[in-house]
Amino acid sequence: MNQLNVAFYTEAGKKRGLGHLVRSYAIYEKFKSLNIKASFFLDSDIKFQNRFNGVTYFKWNDFKVINKCDLIFIDSYEADINIYKKVSESCALAVYIDDYGRLNYPKGCILNFAPNAEETFFKQKKTKHSYLLGLDYLPIRELFLKMIPTEQKQIFIMLGGSDTANLSSIITDLLEDINVKKVIVVNNKQVAEMLSEKVNVEVLYQPSDAELIKTMAKSSLAVSTASMSLYELSYLKVPTIAIAVAENQEVGAKQLVKHRLAKSFVSIADKHWQNVLKEAVRKLYLTERGAIMDRVVDGAGTQRIFNETQRLITK
Repeated sequence: MNQLNVAFYTEAGKKRGLGHLVRSYAIYEKFKSLNIKASFFLDSDIKFQNRFNGVTYFKWNDFKVINKCDLIFIDSYEADINIYKKVSESCALAVYIDDYGRLNYPKGCILNFAPNAEETFFKQKKTKHSYLLGLDYLPIRELFLKMIPTEQKQIFIMLGGSDTANLSSIITDLLEDINVKKVIVVNNKQVAEMLSEKVNVEVLYQPSDAELIKTMAKSSLAVSTASMSLYELSYLKVPTIAIAVAENQEVGAKQLVKHRLAKSFVSIADKHWQNVLKEAVRKLYLTERGAIMDRVVDGAGTQRIFNETQRLITK
């Protein structure tokens, strides 16, 4: 099996965030660590030379499978069904990383690690598909698995790779009267400069993965979009309030709370969301200090993905 040839295709960028890149790359790193020949292809308007090694940049509009592969992973909100069909026809096993049953996928394997994936999206299974569903298949990066949490008094704020809803300033102002340091991740230079002038706010501008993970691990509370960062905070057992900034995140945010990955959730579609968020932070930080999160995620997801895909190819 060490001669297996694997390819990953996904996307990221200023308006697309980093979620698809992060989770696909976590699986890619696992395959590489097991001496599997793997290639990683990324459609992005940002270059990540210092963070993600071995990336080849491409465009979905010019998509083609470059090398003969046994196994291909594809993770996208933008690739159309024709691209998925090309992938399916180009390898022994195609794996579609999915969030909400986005397409009627061609023959292959559907990977959806949402805690409610089976009962919500895939009640009716199709014979042309195999399925890897639920938290057992959640890909957690290796750096998280090695991190030992050391709680300090700070609130961690992560609003997606690009903060596409421009909430950074609103939320830091909203929490101004809660007397504790707020650490916020920002990828826009102008926003970073503006936030750095606020009292009790520390800005992490385009942090390295090591810096980001270390900060997450020592936070006593977090506010995060319902994305990969929230799953990672859950692994670190940081009590988190999920904030849904897009319609497709609302169902996911509710399920994260139901399955004890987050303490509560707020949707910006609610006209009173600012008051709801402020009260949720106040209650969790001031009233329920020391509340312990269960570790619902065990960190073995990438190994299970490797094991199951090998089994499916062999089968």
